[in-house]
Amino acid sequence: MKWFTGALAVAGSLAIVSSVRAQSVINFSTINPSTLNTSPNALYAGWASATITSQPTGLEVVSTGYGSDYYIVPIAQTLNVNDTIATLTLTINSFGGATGATASGLYTGLPFILNDNSGSVTLGGYSGPGNPGNDPGASWNGNVVTLTQTLSSAEVTAIQAGNDAIYSFGLEVDPASAETVPYDITFNSLVLSPAAVPEPAPMALTGMGAACLMFLRRRK
Repeated sequence: MKWFTGALAVAGSLAIVSSVRAQSVINFSTINPSTLNTSPNALYAGWASATITSQPTGLEVVSTGYGSDYYIVPIAQTLNVNDTIATLTLTINSFGGATGATASGLYTGLPFILNDNSGSVTLGGYSGPGNPGNDPGASWNGNVVTLTQTLSSAEVTAIQAGNDAIYSFGLEVDPASAETVPYDITFNSLVLSPAAVPEPAPMALTGMGAACLMFLRRRK
């Protein structure tokens, strides 16, 4: 039994270690809205006159029609050499007067741009809750949208070379056919992380469980 308990402890520790992965996180709540339209930062189209505020959950944008920004990260964060995935999370507080993502026919462009040592790359695309033809990396869960995108090969190469960082980025909303519809969106965070891999912990537990059964059978 002591051996069995020890084996479970080791397996449990493997589960904890395997679940921890280094991530590079940009929390939009730390952005000062007053700097967004101060060179070299810039706001474009509808966002030039939008109401943009910093909230505990992120950067809230209240606007109408197409709008975007260009923002230089004040302190560039060195990326983990294993990062291959970018995940943008945002919350649609309202769209066309409807709460959350309940607006009928909601379909909007939510691309974002990343700039690092490899140059500039645009990720993401058009999507909406339950719509066919969505960007395959878009996930709508109520009014929370998660855009999970694979980084370009050039970005991955630059990251793996070491000392790479996201120096600037661009956020964007293109309401497609609903150009006159007002929206209230909070951009929560941008996370760069390694691609998901099979957890070794379940396999370790299975193997140890089988070994325990064999051990107990031999003792009988």
